[in-house]
Amino acid sequence: MVSRALLINPSIYDFAAYSFWSSPLGLLYIGGILRANDMEVNLIDCMQIVERKRKVDGRAPFVKEKVESPPALKHIRKRFKRYGISRDALIRKLGESKEPDIILITSIMTYWYLGVKEALEAARHVFPSSKIIIGGIYPSLCSAHADRTLREADLIIKNSEIEKFYGFVENAFDKKLTYKPSLYDLDHIPYPCYDLYKTIPFVPLLTSFGCMYRCAYCATPYMHPGIVRRSPGSVIEEVRHWHELGVSRYVLYDDNFLYKNEVYAKPLLKKICSLPFQIDIYNPNAMNGALIDDELAHLLRGAGFREIRIGLESADPVVQKSTGSKISLKHFEKSVTALIDGGFKNNEIVAYILAGLPNQRWEEVKQSIDYVLDIGIQPYIAEYTPIPHTRLFDEYGQCARFPIWEDPIYQNNALFPFAWEGFSEKDLEYLKLYARDKRFPEHTNKE
Repeated sequence: MVSRALLINPSIYDFAAYSFWSSPLGLLYIGGILRANDMEVNLIDCMQIVERKRKVDGRAPFVKEKVESPPALKHIRKRFKRYGISRDALIRKLGESKEPDIILITSIMTYWYLGVKEALEAARHVFPSSKIIIGGIYPSLCSAHADRTLREADLIIKNSEIEKFYGFVENAFDKKLTYKPSLYDLDHIPYPCYDLYKTIPFVPLLTSFGCMYRCAYCATPYMHPGIVRRSPGSVIEEVRHWHELGVSRYVLYDDNFLYKNEVYAKPLLKKICSLPFQIDIYNPNAMNGALIDDELAHLLRGAGFREIRIGLESADPVVQKSTGSKISLKHFEKSVTALIDGGFKNNEIVAYILAGLPNQRWEEVKQSIDYVLDIGIQPYIAEYTPIPHTRLFDEYGQCARFPIWEDPIYQNNALFPFAWEGFSEKDLEYLKLYARDKRFPEHTNKE
């Protein structure tokens, strides 16, 4: 008798949600592992997109509807929405599915847990006998809250507890899994099962995970201490695999792709450049510009990167030091010059600037925007999100406008969790407009 697994990517409840090449990569990797163990694997992706609005880079907006704000957010004057299919639509899809032996539900942002809870309750309602497993970022970073909120789950996986997952599945089916790859052996993990989608507009290409740096706002060192990499040859094999299925767009979500680039990034990029077909690559996660030299810039362009996003964070050296920034202004400017000489246009180079940090002043962000604009590239305002198990969260959590340590829903950067005397929500909105159009009327900060 064939064992059956159902993967669920839940809907999102938020004030805003953008398709930043988002994809349930971890969930699909697990699906690939289960399929390698001769299990039948099916998928319900609640994050339905508006296909007719798909962009040339593969992205498209999510289907959305206005919903009532949860009690904790009733005082917030912003429209709360559900992104993705409704609860009723999810129940219909579940009813149309064959009864699974196990159901796996992923969770991404900590403050998106309402969608995870909804998917869990719907799955339990339709399939009361199925074993339900939940994993992802939310239970890993907010484990106590997840244990209280997701009590109907049979297992909650925290921080990549893959051996615990294998043991649970073996006990549930009373048989040994024949294939149990380590998450630290990326060369031998089956490809994520993107073939479960009708179309594959892009594929996230995981070449490594983890980071050696310790930025004050980032939880990657907590989630994945150290850095784990695939061999360049295995990456090329995967690209060839997806190419045969008609995929030409790839998304690089590596935490630190350029670390020790002489022994990894450059050899890999050279192999991509030598492929007999052209691919497009996008990097939503910022790269460390301090590691970009002339050779690397040419290789990035030749390999198919459509744009390059660099982490600047701030042009203020004091702020840079406080956040653990990995780049000086000298190195930043040098990297921009190298990228332009390497073939990137000015509007294809993006600098991430952090806004809304504890104790930050709006004038400092404006100065950083001006600095980037003066260089001639594109600024991008990245609103600070308080993430558990980071230094900034631990140091300033008690100073937030909301009890971010009690309920992840308050960790949403749309709430502007840290408002100081020198930085308000109105300031932030001005800065975002200013970054898009420098001709915006001069800000007074007095309204």
